[in-house]
Amino acid sequence: MDKQESIVAHPIFGEGVVEASRWDGTELRVRFRSGLHLWLPAKWFRQIPAKHIHLDQISSKRLLEAFRLGIVPHMDIEYFTFGRGFELSELEKGLEELRRGAGSVYLIEGGYGSGKTHLLEYMRHLSLKHGFVTTCCELSIQETPLSRPKRIYRELVHNLRFIRDGCEYGFRDLLREIAPENIKDHCFLTPVLRYIRNLEDDTARNEVFWQWIEGESTKEYATDPRSPFRVRGGQRIPALYDFSTAADFYTYLLSGLSYLTNRIGLGGLVIILDEVETMAHIWHYIEYARGLSFLEGLIQAALDNDELKTLDRRLLHNRVRPTPYVYREPHIMLILASTPVHGLRGFTSIHDLIERRIVLRRFSNPELELVFNNLYEVYVCAYPEFSMIVAQRENIFNAALKRSYGELREFIKFSVEAFDWFRFGRPGQ
Repeated sequence: MDKQESIVAHPIFGEGVVEASRWDGTELRVRFRSGLHLWLPAKWFRQIPAKHIHLDQISSKRLLEAFRLGIVPHMDIEYFTFGRGFELSELEKGLEELRRGAGSVYLIEGGYGSGKTHLLEYMRHLSLKHGFVTTCCELSIQETPLSRPKRIYRELVHNLRFIRDGCEYGFRDLLREIAPENIKDHCFLTPVLRYIRNLEDDTARNEVFWQWIEGESTKEYATDPRSPFRVRGGQRIPALYDFSTAADFYTYLLSGLSYLTNRIGLGGLVIILDEVETMAHIWHYIEYARGLSFLEGLIQAALDNDELKTLDRRLLHNRVRPTPYVYREPHIMLILASTPVHGLRGFTSIHDLIERRIVLRRFSNPELELVFNNLYEVYVCAYPEFSMIVAQRENIFNAALKRSYGELREFIKFSVEAFDWFRFGRPGQ
């Protein structure tokens, strides 16, 4: 516990933790993520640089408040991600492919407490850092079920962000950026962008328009002649239906946004959906089937399925004014996260569509030791008078291993709470 373990990467065996060295350091004994323990020449390894954390007392205390909940603040996510080098390298490949114009779909599977949400947050941070338009949605049965595509769209719009010149922007800024792109064949975006190009200065009227295209209000409210904030020309824009059968509308909108996003030099659209396993808790078969149809539409849009650029009737379409699922050449990277789901009717077909799957393993003890040492450094920074001898730290570390059952979130929570208990239990600290 008195030294930091070194993380290295091998071209064949992948990432591992150095456990010992011999012969003046020319050979290393490494425990790989696969569980192998091997002595190999040191020259075959690439050192993975440690992430040095520069914190002051206030920011350290902010971090600890998050750690007590078992989470990491977004602004510090890059410095507190350990043992996921392989997974992150795979996801970074998807970002590079998206930059070159190829979409992709990833399925990340892991049990509760495995660090799945933390990895998604890191990917969101990484995607924004590399200049992509990024958005996310945490699915739930009550608020954002897949069977209600308008709710998913509204959440994605609300969480959409991109960074330019060091500043963060949102959905309305994106529409203003793409407004000069004069497309003429998208039933939603063509009139919407035309309207934005001719926006009036009436703030109240404009706000009604924005809430409408963001899915916050209905078209009837925006176009009713009796409304004091009626949007002129809004009648020529199709309504954003709240029907579960309107999956085609929202996939068509998202694929159109991704196409235009690429046109203006922002690479493409990264969509992150967490808690996909909530589909398994929908017992109404029709709602479940419609949710599956929407999810398949998103996957096929990311994979640029040419068949869905026309009205393919095998997927769900609304019966008022159906649209294709895919617009032109979409630029979407779709990341789905789920706890393992087995034997669920219909979900197997979704699995078959996704070739890129990442199964999150539990952290090894050496990796958890790295996490523990960083937690201790943050705690000492927050409370400079706090100190523990090596034996005391080892006792807490071993207790955290035992109590957390290998779950990262519980390990972090227990460790910080144990530091609190130790600090409050000593007079004068």
